[in-house]
Amino acid sequence: MSARQRAALVLAVVLVAALAACDMQQSSPTATPRPTASGPILAASPTVDPLLPSGDGNMGESVGASNPTLAGIPAEGQLLEDPPTFTPQPTSAFLPLMISASDGLVLQATFYNSPARPAPVVIMLHQVGGSRADWEPLAQRLQAAGYAVLTVDLRGYGATGGQVEWSLAQSDVAAAVSLVQDMGDVDTSHLVMVGASIGANLALNACADTSGCVGAIMLSPGLDYRGITTSDAMVRLGVRPTLIVASEGDNNNPADSLTLDGMAQGDHQLVVLSDAGHGTAMFAADPSLLDQIVQWIGARVPVP
Repeated sequence: MSARQRAALVLAVVLVAALAACDMQQSSPTATPRPTASGPILAASPTVDPLLPSGDGNMGESVGASNPTLAGIPAEGQLLEDPPTFTPQPTSAFLPLMISASDGLVLQATFYNSPARPAPVVIMLHQVGGSRADWEPLAQRLQAAGYAVLTVDLRGYGATGGQVEWSLAQSDVAAAVSLVQDMGDVDTSHLVMVGASIGANLALNACADTSGCVGAIMLSPGLDYRGITTSDAMVRLGVRPTLIVASEGDNNNPADSLTLDGMAQGDHQLVVLSDAGHGTAMFAADPSLLDQIVQWIGARVPVP
């Protein structure tokens, strides 16, 4: 390369370097003077993220989203929710009951509720070999008429179990009467005792010894059944009304029933059927007897 060519190359390099230096100076920003504040400096307000609360209390739903939980919040003065509607429960037509006897034996019984409050009470006692189920037709009729009814399985019979001990039977009946007297929704001042055969003897004695008993009904009673007598009970009963039902040709009846009816001091009625059997068996022989008993009680112990 000649001296002239080398000098031209050096000049070209110098020119390129000078142009690059000019470009760098033009691209550097020029500082802008900051104005001096003439008033108080206010702190910046915090930025609020405009999100709706979700149903579980967290932030995360977008603006404008529908929130049924928030929509359900009541206005001021409105109940949080509608008051519940209470549907009254129907009262059971009958209830199983247990009665504690003096020796610890548990007597099984059935209590038939009455729509009347308080209602007169009728207690029914079955005959030898029977149970409280024998009284069901009469109990249902009396319940429909507005009376409360208690039927009892005496010891050794029905669901009560145990051994038959008639010496304890009167205290067992007294326990049943005491249970009824402790009930709060019955009229214990208007109690009627009903019994069949030996149950009739027990019913008469219980009524005679209970101040709230206002009448006794006896089906096929006897002057003495297994040591439970009735002549003395008729005296103690005083002027309280009695209804006696017996059948011809029934061993000691109608003779014993005629004797007891003759001892009555107050309102008394004697019904003698023809060959109708003994005790509650007379219901099958003469079904009208059921309504006769209901009418007799209704005339003397009306439902309020």
